[in-house]
Amino acid sequence: MTKKVPFTEQSEHSECGLACTAMVLNYYDDNVTLSHLRDVYGVPKGGNTLTNLNQILLDRGIETKAIRVLDLDILEEQTTPTICFWEERHYIVLEKLTAKEATILDPSSGRKKIKRAEFQASFSNIALILTDVDVTITQRKKKKNATWGILKGILNNQRAKVAMFIVLTLLIQLVTIAIPRLTQTIIDNSNVAVTNVLQIASTIVILFIAYYLLQVARGLVLIILENLFDLTLMKAFMKKIIHLPLRFFVNRSTGDLIFRANLSVIIQQIMSQRMLTISVDFLFVFIYLILMVNLSLNLTLIAIFGAFMMGAISVVNSKRVQSITNKELIAQSKVQRILVELFEGMETVKSSGSENQFYAKWRNEFKNQIALRAEKNRFSTWVRTIQTSIQFILPIVLIYVGLFQVTKGQVTLGELISFNALSGAFIAPIVTVFDSYTEFLLLRSYFGKLNEILEAKDNPRIAIEGEKIARIESLTVEDVSFKYSYFEEDILHSVSFQINPGDKVAIVGKSGSGKSTLLKLLAGLYDATSGQIKLNDIDLKQIDDASLKSCISIVNQKPTIFNASLYENIVLNQEQATDERVEQAIFDSRVDEIIMNLPLGLETQISEGGMNLSGGQMQRISIARALVKETSLLLMDEPTSSLDNISENFIMNRLKTYDFTCIIVAHRLNTVKHFDRILVMDQGKIVEEGTHEELLALKGYYHSIYSDPMSIS
Repeated sequence: MTKKVPFTEQSEHSECGLACTAMVLNYYDDNVTLSHLRDVYGVPKGGNTLTNLNQILLDRGIETKAIRVLDLDILEEQTTPTICFWEERHYIVLEKLTAKEATILDPSSGRKKIKRAEFQASFSNIALILTDVDVTITQRKKKKNATWGILKGILNNQRAKVAMFIVLTLLIQLVTIAIPRLTQTIIDNSNVAVTNVLQIASTIVILFIAYYLLQVARGLVLIILENLFDLTLMKAFMKKIIHLPLRFFVNRSTGDLIFRANLSVIIQQIMSQRMLTISVDFLFVFIYLILMVNLSLNLTLIAIFGAFMMGAISVVNSKRVQSITNKELIAQSKVQRILVELFEGMETVKSSGSENQFYAKWRNEFKNQIALRAEKNRFSTWVRTIQTSIQFILPIVLIYVGLFQVTKGQVTLGELISFNALSGAFIAPIVTVFDSYTEFLLLRSYFGKLNEILEAKDNPRIAIEGEKIARIESLTVEDVSFKYSYFEEDILHSVSFQINPGDKVAIVGKSGSGKSTLLKLLAGLYDATSGQIKLNDIDLKQIDDASLKSCISIVNQKPTIFNASLYENIVLNQEQATDERVEQAIFDSRVDEIIMNLPLGLETQISEGGMNLSGGQMQRISIARALVKETSLLLMDEPTSSLDNISENFIMNRLKTYDFTCIIVAHRLNTVKHFDRILVMDQGKIVEEGTHEELLALKGYYHSIYSDPMSIS
């Protein structure tokens, strides 16, 4: 194999196959991203099959063949990356296999070398080998780095502050240069210095004040730039996250997304504290070098040799540190993921007695993270200590060699002391520059983590100048089919129906029949794979997103309650709602019964996730939240599943008094029989439609599930 395979990390548990495919494509200079492949093909439940991966590669000009490997010698002969099925549940890329070891790229843990026996034990004997590559097809334009683009924009927009920072740094360096010159003057003209105490003292005081004020000024400018870096990058990240389609979050870990968001702070620190000073530091390397040559060429050569040694050591350290850091980032993400799962699911963990299981899971991943950090620090300690030792001993070497020149009259003692100070100032920026190389490499890893989010495809309705609607007058579904990913079977099959203004429609069917998915399509949370959903005879995909959301209220199957007051949870984004509207919504949803038992009423603070509320109370709050909104279409997904029959009947009867159109997915048939129309679904299709009485008279599918209500529970 002529070059290394570029590594791509999977972002969620099911996309290891997609990540391996991206690695193979990147190896052939097809600069496709994992995000793009996900947008085009999606990720089926349970992940992709080898057949799926073969199709993706074929679409982009690479022919492959799936083989059962009975002899590992076949893999040894491969000169191109090979996708291997791993541990009967995972995919990895095999870069190289020898008689002793294998180099693999695991999308969940990074590049690593393992023993051949270990490879053989984990390999599931199925591989996808490359048979033909059409290079002309796979040559594609490399996408711009989104994170770097944001940071460059900050630098361009803040040129005055950046220029001020650079000028202040230059002035600080000039003051630093003055110190060796003053030292040389004092030593070589000691008699004059003694007789001019006041002048020398004044000079020292002026240098001190100048250095202090310049450092303070630069520090204040740096604080402003740091805040701008952090704020701008986080704003871009959060704006992107908020506008990504729901599909993006389906299989993603909350912990991993939080971890990626926190990387912006590290990027800001590297950019502001290193990158802004490196150019000035490097410029002064040459100034110091000229001054040193003027004093002594021989001593300058010794200093350059020492600097070269330290630089070489820093480069060696950088490569190894980046490799370990990539693995450490993955480990940190896993730890964060487990912690979020534990905290969000604490009630389930406690009730199921799974504390020890979660603790063991966290402990193993955290030990792995600590082990990687220790490995990185051990390597840096051994290698960087050589650099530090050279920096420590070099002044002594220079003084010792310089004394010979002093005795020969080639330099004065003052010039030797001055040279020693200059050499220290010369080496410091070189060490900084080479250390910055390490951080450049780390920055690339951090950028990769953020770019996976920043380069993801936005909700398509946000990107277009869509048509605005004030109210939904009609809803038409025409031959709509839907599937979550390119390779999956359709969940909905050619669904068609029409709903008139003010209709109250119920959708029933067995679990898994597609009811909730259909509701998400109507809300615009997903886009239909084929067919059309029309609101007021306008394709839903062409409607302005903000306009659409203003007309629709949704009550989710599992409502989210936020860490805020009860009033804030009800009003949410409807701050302009009148008191009368809020009071009516509270009454109609029976939230008033909750308020009576709360010490501070509407101002009572609710725990995160509604931990201090029952399931039924959370559903009532969610219904009140939807009713507060001046909506023309209310979509409800089993909104009363946790309510008692009396409360459910009360709320359903109150809903009938509103003039909005209401579509509800329900499984309690004694409630839905009161609705104007009932749509009956089975296996992604509408199989029956009519009123309760009409459907019972048909003695068909609805009759059977009404007679056996347990069949849809």
